[in-house]
Amino acid sequence: MRKITVSLILIALLLLSLGWVRPLAAATKEDVERFNLWANDLGRQPDDPSYLTLHYRIRKLYFSIAPTPAHAVVFLGDSITYGGDWSVLFPYSPDENRGIGGDTTTGLLNRLDQIIAQKPAQIFLMIGTNDLCYGRSIPNIVINYRRILERFHKELPDTKVYVQSVLPFNDTMFPSRSFRTNNNIRSLNIEIQGLANEYHYPYLELASSFTDSNGRLFTKYTSDGLHLSDAGYLVWRDLIRNVVDIPPVR
Repeated sequence: MRKITVSLILIALLLLSLGWVRPLAAATKEDVERFNLWANDLGRQPDDPSYLTLHYRIRKLYFSIAPTPAHAVVFLGDSITYGGDWSVLFPYSPDENRGIGGDTTTGLLNRLDQIIAQKPAQIFLMIGTNDLCYGRSIPNIVINYRRILERFHKELPDTKVYVQSVLPFNDTMFPSRSFRTNNNIRSLNIEIQGLANEYHYPYLELASSFTDSNGRLFTKYTSDGLHLSDAGYLVWRDLIRNVVDIPPVR
């Protein structure tokens, strides 16, 4: 009986982490946040990096066993990417959502082997906002970002890599934390664009389409000040739809 109970708990956590089960309507936002914090700390060691949450570990495990489409279009990043229903936004492409909530450039480097082994047709990369949140300086983010692009350049010569700008956030709705400010996001994007140019990857400047006159994320495009609403994802889709591969009709 105990084994069955433990298995059911693990299955429930897996479904919650993958976004397949919504919290009960009666649960308050604070209850859900407390549960997520508790769940993310399960099995953590004192010196584990901040990105190594339960969600991260389950998603990485899922990626290791889930079937992957041939010639996949991979959307790679953190919760901003994870929140997109890419198979609906691009129904005629072999899309794969490789976003993980809370991920950073360090976390992405830790799971890069999975992406490279897949040899996708395209990668749409957006990462870096959580690095700032966790107190990583822009020069250190650039070091990690360079390592990511260097591996793509050497090990995925036939993959089209699109480097996307980090999006702003709205600090009237979502509090600034550590180095995550819109000024630092703008500075980081300048560095990311330079790296994209260095490795001859297209740089997709998305941020300006999401930025209001005060330099913040438009309220109409966000659900909480950081993450995108459905309207925000439609804007993102429209900005990149001309470069997302659609398999030829046979």
